Amino acid sequence: MKKIFLGFCGFLLTMQMHAQAPTVKQLQESAVALMQQGDFTNAMVALEKAKVQEPQNLETLKNISFCYFLQREFAQAIDAGKMAIEHPSADQQSFQILGMSYKAIADYAAANKMYKRALKKFPDGGVIYSEYGESLMQENKKDEAIAAWEKGIELAPSYSANYYHAAKYYYKEMNWIRVLIHGELFVNLESYTTRTEEVKKALWDAYRNVLRPIVKTPYHLVPKYSAFEQKQLAIYEKTRPMVADGLTIDHIGSIRTRLLTEWMTENATAYPYQLFQHWQHMIREDIFEAYNQWLFGAVYDADAYKKWQETHAEEANKFREFQQSRVYRQPAGQYYLN
Repeated sequence: MKKIFLGFCGFLLTMQMHAQAPTVKQLQESAVALMQQGDFTNAMVALEKAKVQEPQNLETLKNISFCYFLQREFAQAIDAGKMAIEHPSADQQSFQILGMSYKAIADYAAANKMYKRALKKFPDGGVIYSEYGESLMQENKKDEAIAAWEKGIELAPSYSANYYHAAKYYYKEMNWIRVLIHGELFVNLESYTTRTEEVKKALWDAYRNVLRPIVKTPYHLVPKYSAFEQKQLAIYEKTRPMVADGLTIDHIGSIRTRLLTEWMTENATAYPYQLFQHWQHMIREDIFEAYNQWLFGAVYDADAYKKWQETHAEEANKFREFQQSRVYRQPAGQYYLN
């Protein structure tokens, strides 16, 4: 009887110990929280415990690689990353994390080889095109880099990073119409980040340059413009007299409304475009001015924008509620820059 009792107590103790042991998911969540706090040592302890429980868990392998990356221990990060991309369920993020480590040590050849492999597995992988383009740009292969970002925009139109990189690239190249096209889509896809504020400034500069009466299209860009771009530029050309004395925030709404009106009348059938339909919806909801203020107001005059928000509180709040209640998506099949 005593042996049975002791055996039963041992069984209960074992069950209690197992019940108290954290699961792999709990260990992963703990590790992520610790990494966010900068406690990489204890994060790695948690991840190693998770790996003991499930040696082939993909999330654990990715987190181990990323934790090493954050500690700038790139050799270990690469070793763990290689294990992650060999996993049968390896996702785009697996390749992204490994690529970050390769780029950190400037091993672009290894990074690019890996990205090419990733694109065979994810031919429409927006994440991969974005990272691949960055790697190519770091090698100063500008033409190949922008080609990667454009392909990412075409094949994964709702992934924001490719728009961001493309807008920055075209800003440096003074290709203002493409800054406008890619930049505005970016700020709708990624509305509230530091990158958004950066691109808003680029958008304002792009409008100033497109609409300045004394500026003509750079000759070397004209043959490269698609019909989609040429049609927009032709409409902007008609509005140039409005800004002969300089572009102001008051001009923006009129210029963009004219672009929309002519586009929907003459080009919407040939070039259906979600962004312009988005404009139309905001005009019907009487929040288009608030949207334009959100895009350009703080860039043009921060104090004036603050005052506008105070004097147009109802419209500003209505736009804010609209902006926060929806997720913008750019549909496939609306890439017209070829």
